[in-house]
Amino acid sequence: MIFLITSIAALGIFLYGIDLINAGLSKLFSEQIKRFLSVASKSVLWAIIIGTVVTVLIQNSNTPVVMLMGFATSRLIDLKGAMGIILGADIGSTLTVQLISFNLYELGLVLIASGFLIGVFARDSKVKAVSGFLTGLGFILFSMDMLNGILAGVRSRDGGLLVLVLHDPYLSFTVSLLLTSVVQSSAATIGIAISLANAGLIGLNGAMPIILGANIGTCSTALFAMSRADQAGRRVAIIHLLFKVAGVVVVVVLFKPFIQLISFTASGVAHQIANAHTLFNVLITLIFAPFASTAARFFEAHIKTGRELSLPDRPQFLDESVVTTPPIAFHYALKEIVRLGEYVYRMFEISYTSIAHNVLWSINELDAMNGAVERLASAIKLYLVRVSASKGLTEEFAAQQFELVRYLKNFEVISDIICQNMSSEIEKKTIEQHRLSEEGWAEIRHYYQEVMTFYREVMTVIESGSRDTTIVAAKRGELSRAELVLLKHHLERLNKGYRESLETSALHIEIVSNLRRIVSQLSSMIETMSP
Repeated sequence: MIFLITSIAALGIFLYGIDLINAGLSKLFSEQIKRFLSVASKSVLWAIIIGTVVTVLIQNSNTPVVMLMGFATSRLIDLKGAMGIILGADIGSTLTVQLISFNLYELGLVLIASGFLIGVFARDSKVKAVSGFLTGLGFILFSMDMLNGILAGVRSRDGGLLVLVLHDPYLSFTVSLLLTSVVQSSAATIGIAISLANAGLIGLNGAMPIILGANIGTCSTALFAMSRADQAGRRVAIIHLLFKVAGVVVVVVLFKPFIQLISFTASGVAHQIANAHTLFNVLITLIFAPFASTAARFFEAHIKTGRELSLPDRPQFLDESVVTTPPIAFHYALKEIVRLGEYVYRMFEISYTSIAHNVLWSINELDAMNGAVERLASAIKLYLVRVSASKGLTEEFAAQQFELVRYLKNFEVISDIICQNMSSEIEKKTIEQHRLSEEGWAEIRHYYQEVMTFYREVMTVIESGSRDTTIVAAKRGELSRAELVLLKHHLERLNKGYRESLETSALHIEIVSNLRRIVSQLSSMIETMSP
């Protein structure tokens, strides 16, 4: 029992160290990572290099793969570029295991102490990130030293579940796959294999099933994220899994030559295990990289799982043959603008659901939808400026043209508010786990729904072309007063010392402020229609 508890504690310390390293390096290189990933479609080789570098910087292959799913959903990267980054990320993720194999465990406590002292006196966020990195690395080495000590006495035990698992390659493969899926770190699982080798419990042959199981298990994070991804995002997760499975098949078929090759790379079993993990991922890259373009086309044609995000990139109603007939052309343009407005309203609905239920994945969807809004709005604007009559536009038609362009501008601004500002609040509420007070959220929820109702009313007025905006104007006044009431109530809760209000004050104020800005844009539309 003590053996089990101590082993779990060592694994927990290891994973905590991984999290600290990931958090520290992510803070140091977050902007570079996003920039690298967004330009990875230049070539497969460039994508592989970027994937390797990014994963070396954050030491977590799951993060780039999940980010890729988001980029694919947002149409910021094509499938070929995503495949290259996945291959590079898998190579870069082997660095931690290589570090573990050098038996530098006695440095663990030194690094923990150094990181702690730096963190105590640090004021700059970058220095604090370095502190987290050093502390995390120290915890990894300390946990490995702890695990080695635990396993040192296992050889004297008679049988036991551990020995049973280690002597059954199918069982050790399965346990490794499941363990990696749960802890979401192949480095942790292979680190255990290195400790087992250091204790003399397994050799390279016995470690191979663990290595192969860990490499497939590391796909779990992306597979779990598939439930919220669209078709493009799901393809990334599926391809990641297929790469790993294909690599396992190749190694199993060529097992003896692979083992012989690894045995020449190092004399110690710990280094051999680390090299096997690295070579496995290099092998996958060498096999698939030359065929990335062909494979991408094949997957796009045959992997049709999940919904495909429908983006209104192309106009449906604009007719170029009537641009010289303003009444008809403006009628078609209005229909297209209404279609655009309905799409932005869908973004508004998604933002509400995401804030209410902490749906972080929707940020990628909103980003893709905002890009589509920009493209469609540009197409409509170009169409409107081409509308002319043989003797030029009359004052009435010129005013109508200006009004339609104003609608487009307002819808674009609302789309930007939802995509940029509301997405930021979704991210804060989800990642930082900010919890609004029950009273505060009830008020925001009601205000959100009232603004959505106002949006529908404005859309009805625009679509009908009605010049009577009295009711909608009155609604605007009600919403302005409601915003002041929300602010007053929030300040009252702050003064009473409500814990949730104190912690999430900025979040509360920003959500209401963004809703007020949307009301302002909607109001601007009906003001242009006033007689």
